[in-house]
Order: sequence, then structure tokens, then C-alpha cells
Amino acid sequence: MFGKIAFEEVNMTFYSTVSRKISRRFIALSLLVLLANGVAALTTGPRQVAQFEREALRCAREVFRHSGQYAGNDYVVELSNQAVRETMIQRAKISFAGLKQGDLEKFRSGDFDFAALKDATNISVSAFIEAAAVNELVNREVRRIAAKRRIFADVAIVFAAGQVRVSGKIDMKKVPGNPFMFMPQSMSPFDVTLSVRSEGSQLMLEIISGEMNSQPFTPELSKIFLDWLNPLWDFAALPYQAALDQLHITPAGVEFSGRLFW
Repeated sequence: MFGKIAFEEVNMTFYSTVSRKISRRFIALSLLVLLANGVAALTTGPRQVAQFEREALRCAREVFRHSGQYAGNDYVVELSNQAVRETMIQRAKISFAGLKQGDLEKFRSGDFDFAALKDATNISVSAFIEAAAVNELVNREVRRIAAKRRIFADVAIVFAAGQVRVSGKIDMKKVPGNPFMFMPQSMSPFDVTLSVRSEGSQLMLEIISGEMNSQPFTPELSKIFLDWLNPLWDFAALPYQAALDQLHITPAGVEFSGRLFW
């Protein structure tokens, strides 16, 4: 459950194209919300926390439209090739350990807010999203951003073991930290291979290799992007317990699991 924390800012993020939407629609549906996002390429501040909560709530309301059942004290919803927040989920299991049976109809009707969702304590999510669905999600969100605000265009994502290759075009004059952003610049073609690692409560982006305008990334250019994008997300910034326990990137797609409110 950790999902779409304002993809207007994911557009301003490399792996916001993927992890601020794999860390928004993945940090909002891997905590229902890890489905809803990709994280945004900005500091995890009050605005991003509020976006996270809105996306988590939207994800949860859609999840409760699907049938579930009690397994002991846990209410469990399992998805198989079903959509949440317009994203096709190949498989997922979402468990609500603190959901009382007397409250189930209220949740099924969508008549609950984020405070009520927190009361359904110890929410856990595990899911797998195919690579094609991630590409569709990213490009759908890019198209929703007004053309004058877009940083990225023609984004394509190829998954490999533990890393992602992202290519497309980028408007460098909109990238924070670019010393030449005041100069007229056309969209620059780029091709970069990325990985994501955990560092304490933070998700951090690493650039494995990259080129722009057919030239290799310089250390200075890599630093501009990493200073802009990192941390992708900081769970310690949330005023409640949340964690992304696993994030596995494979050629087939992304598999993840996480928890909220335990």
C-alpha cells in the first residue's frame, strides 16, 4: 500500500518514472500504496506524505471492491490479473489484520477515511506487476502532465535482474541543479541503467551507466541527477509505521512486499 504520490513530481524524477511511481504506485500498493506510485523526486516532506496518504486511501477503496475473506482474524483480498488505480496487477495478496467484521460493510462501500484505514492495523501487501503494466502506468502518467511542465517524453523501460534501463527524452532546462538551465535547450535523448538500494529507512537510486545526446554520463552529470532524485523515498518521514520489505526487479516485472500500521 504505498502508491501515486503526485506523479506531477514523478515526471520530475527518473525513477519517479518508475519508483516514485514504483515508489508511489509501488510504495502506495506495496502498502496498497506501493501500487499507487512511484515516489516523487523530491524530499519526503508534508506534501509528499499527504499525497502518499491520498493514494493509499484510493488504492484501499479499490481493493475493497474485490471479494475477500477472513483467514483467522485477517481479512484477505487476493487479486489475479485485476486492475487497481488503472494498473493491471498480475497477482497480489493484501491482508488487514485489524479489520473488525462489524466494519467490513463500511469498508466494502468505500465509506472510510485514512484514519479508519489506520485502524485496520497491520496491513501487509505482496504483489507482482508485469513490465508491460509498469510501462503503461509511467507513460499514462506522463501524458497527464501539461506539456509545458513535462520533463520527460517517449519514456521506455526495460527490466533486467536487479536493474532497470530507462530511455527517452529529457528537458534538461527543467532539471534542478543544472548550471545551464537558463540557456535555451531542446529535449535531449537519454539512455540510463538504474538500480535501487535500501539505506536505513531510505530508498536510494544508483546510476549504473548512462548516456545523453549519445555521450557517456560524466561524474558531474550523474551527481546532478542523484542530488535531485535521492532519496527516492524516506519511510522515516511518515508519522506512522511503514516499510517496503522487498523489492525485486526482474526481466518480467517488479515483485514487492511491504507493511503499514503494525
